[in-house]
Amino acid sequence: MRLLKFVLLLVLLGTTAAFAADYNVRLGLIAEAGHPVTKAAMKFKELVEERSNGRISVQVFPGGQLGGEVELQDQVALGTIQMANIGTPVMGAKLRKLDIFNMYYLWNSRQHMVDVTTGPIGQELWEEYRKATGASVIAANWQQGTRQTITKKPVTSPAEFAGVKIRVTAGVPLYIDLWRAMGASPVPLGFPDAYSGMQTGVVDAVELPLDWMINGGFYKLGKYIDLTQHYFYTNVMLVNDRFLQSLPEDLQQVVRDAAMEAGKYNTELVLGGESELRSQLEAEGIIFVETDVAAFQKSVEPVFESSMDVWGQDLYERIRDAGQN
Repeated sequence: MRLLKFVLLLVLLGTTAAFAADYNVRLGLIAEAGHPVTKAAMKFKELVEERSNGRISVQVFPGGQLGGEVELQDQVALGTIQMANIGTPVMGAKLRKLDIFNMYYLWNSRQHMVDVTTGPIGQELWEEYRKATGASVIAANWQQGTRQTITKKPVTSPAEFAGVKIRVTAGVPLYIDLWRAMGASPVPLGFPDAYSGMQTGVVDAVELPLDWMINGGFYKLGKYIDLTQHYFYTNVMLVNDRFLQSLPEDLQQVVRDAAMEAGKYNTELVLGGESELRSQLEAEGIIFVETDVAAFQKSVEPVFESSMDVWGQDLYERIRDAGQN
């Protein structure tokens, strides 16, 4: 009987080893379960595991389980985790000129943003970022919704933001300058602390795309969504470059292709659902407020000028000209 048990144990161990992946990926997100980023991350996992024939295993950690975006970026750079999906805002801390992607009212259109972030300009910047950090951007097509502002009282102009404490992404000093220029009092907080910050009065307002307001429950904390339309941006898929280079070339391509396909899926979910999101929020009692967008645009112009030495006039002009094609 003991011999039979021992043989069965060997068979089980052999079976487990046969199905064990050659490479294991931990993928960190701040998006909650149900968010388009999380759904697309699960799509990425499915594609990679299927196309690698199980040689790569992907574990997805949503909801900031592994930290906020600042921490996720650092962990990928160090190789503590293999991958993360983060927004471009925090990347300027590693390569200062990337702060230009954080400027409000920079893009003429979403196509302008896509042409820059996925075209030659973006590729040059991502390569500089890789050399500076050891983290590779393998997909920059995970578009996010237009960022609006949720407040406890309606705000239509920079003057009406006086005294309003607004949560801004931690680790992005430019946002402090921008929101001060727009009339508010910025308070840096990591995303995992944003909800409790507004709930307890540390901040009075949060600026996010509508899907983040719903999935994060922020609509429960504020009555008004002010249509400041100040920013839309893209998330990127980061991978530790040493890990990526350790993969055979065929598996590197699997990971790259899956990241792009999942990014396209994410963008379809985000952009396809924006009108429905407004209806859903209105059904919850949220009031949408039209704002003086031109006044907000004008208010941040001095920040463009004062920050020009960070990214350089040449880069700014190349990005501006890309939007005129």
